[in-house]
Amino acid sequence: MPAKSTKSRRPVQHPNQLYLRQMNATLNRKLKSIRHHLVAQQSDLQQNLMKMIQDGKEQSNDSKDSEKVSDSPRVQYKQLKVLLITPAMEREDSANSILIEQSLRHLVQHIDEIKTIQPLADHTPAHELDLILLLDGEDALSNQNLEVLRASSAKKAIWLADQSDVKQMESIIPVFDYVFTQHSAHIPSYQRMGNVSCHEIPFPPNPTVFCPQVVGREYESDIYIIGDAYPDSCLYTLAKHAWLSDKRVRVEGEGWEEFGAFVPVKSYEIREKLYNGAKIVVQDNSSAKRIMEVAACGTFQLISASSSGPANMDDFQRYVTFEELVQKLGHYWDHVDQRRLAASRALSYITYNQSYLHKSLQLMDIIFQ
Repeated sequence: MPAKSTKSRRPVQHPNQLYLRQMNATLNRKLKSIRHHLVAQQSDLQQNLMKMIQDGKEQSNDSKDSEKVSDSPRVQYKQLKVLLITPAMEREDSANSILIEQSLRHLVQHIDEIKTIQPLADHTPAHELDLILLLDGEDALSNQNLEVLRASSAKKAIWLADQSDVKQMESIIPVFDYVFTQHSAHIPSYQRMGNVSCHEIPFPPNPTVFCPQVVGREYESDIYIIGDAYPDSCLYTLAKHAWLSDKRVRVEGEGWEEFGAFVPVKSYEIREKLYNGAKIVVQDNSSAKRIMEVAACGTFQLISASSSGPANMDDFQRYVTFEELVQKLGHYWDHVDQRRLAASRALSYITYNQSYLHKSLQLMDIIFQ
């Protein structure tokens, strides 16, 4: 009787086990990248704080030794007292209030946070506040609070979320000395409303929301196009191009009704999951906020030259013509490593140069320097 073979046989893997292994491999790869960026960001924040402290000490020593008096001496932020007024109700961007307050606590001596419905008179002692900062701008302020703001000798600033129509801000803008908006296109309108200093400072992406993460297959796409498909535009011409014929394409914007093969994005869909699920995002005439959110998810994107964007666009891939758009789409689709490298550079830029601490410091520099 022939002996049974003792040769080991490879166990057959259940499809679910194989899928779990693939998901774990993807998750570990993403988590490794996140861990690296978090460690680097913590080190970067510590270095920035130490530098600011050192600069303050040097400024103090120089002022004692120097015989020359500057016309506008540098303000030491660690001597300032700030009143932060935040929305009464939580909204989509409510996390901004917490993250901005935490950042300002690193910069100034004291910060007091109240809601828009609280009486300002109880929190504005005479000659003690250096700055009153109102966040969001969507809540209507009472007449009593407006009168307290007008009477205060502190510098007054409003950091708008720009969710309402610009005209609705007409009654409140003149109360402030500084206006910070999400979109540079709004600056001329706000400047016409009063004698204000107006600047574009978009809210940074919330790092607990817009970050690299593993998503389900229902969020995946090959190309995610953000912008309007009006005739003769780059996006309209791209939509008719054969290159997209074998791709899973999501579209967000106006004018996509005639392209039935594409998947339209609904308003209620979770954007951070869609960004993470896309291999390439194409943006046309987008805001700096949207560009930063996609970059914060670690997703590669091609941005039109007409889009707004962070001050330094060297770490982002842009296109000017339709021909350049198609050429770059084909190149980065075929060269996955280069696509990942470009996405990592953009993610690093957002993490290190567009954090809440950086934006809060930028705002303070504009007001006090």
